[in-house]
Amino acid sequence: MQRTLWLIRHAQAQNVQGIRQTDAQRQLTSQGLANVEQLQAHLQNHSDPPAQWLWVSPATRTQQTAQPLAAVWQAEVISEPTLYLARADTILDCLKGTPDHCESCAVVGHNPGISDLAHLLNKAGQTQNDYFNLPTLGMIRLSFTGSWHDLRPASCEQQGCWQPQPEDHK
Repeated sequence: MQRTLWLIRHAQAQNVQGIRQTDAQRQLTSQGLANVEQLQAHLQNHSDPPAQWLWVSPATRTQQTAQPLAAVWQAEVISEPTLYLARADTILDCLKGTPDHCESCAVVGHNPGISDLAHLLNKAGQTQNDYFNLPTLGMIRLSFTGSWHDLRPASCEQQGCWQPQPEDHK
């Protein structure tokens, strides 16, 4: 079965300096929220397979990024504690737990893990010397054939990518 995997880094978040909150409680900035709206519009205007299942770190910034995307996709959101600041291998293990009935899933996570995983899974990334670093709210869409348990290094083809467009400062 053909599967689609969306890897998404959370949108721009506030700094914790001078604010009484933990890293996990950091909220999106106004720019981050605007970028999420850009991504929502992009997803609504393209016929890419919507994610049916959306894995997300429990951090506030990832939740604030994921909820609007889940609304567009009408996806089930699964908050997974192991995804908070997770390494690529931890994210991969989580993705292997995606139910087989889901043809498409997404994960909203943190760098460097989410970028490392994009590089690890992408067949093209294995042959390129250039490391692809997802910017805040950067997204890459991959595809592979098999079950979620078959997901492994260099098993995916890149189908597309997206990142926020800078605002016009005229």
